[in-house]
Amino acid sequence: MLDQLNRVFSVLEQLRSVDTAGVEPMTHPQAEGLRERPDAVTEPDRREDNQRMAPAVADGLYLVPRVIE
Repeated sequence: MLDQLNRVFSVLEQLRSVDTAGVEPMTHPQAEGLRERPDAVTEPDRREDNQRMAPAVADGLYLVPRVIE
């Protein structure tokens, strides 16, 4: 285990030796932002088809048996 710790400390020393003057710290590794896609519907609405197969539906909601008394 001592050998492994020494290797970790060796890597840390290498990192400390790097000149970071003028490098602005980042708030997050992915601080540049994420790519966005358009918010568009890509599938048809099949709500009525799915509810037609359900055992019980009322006012567009699925009815399920009570499990907590």
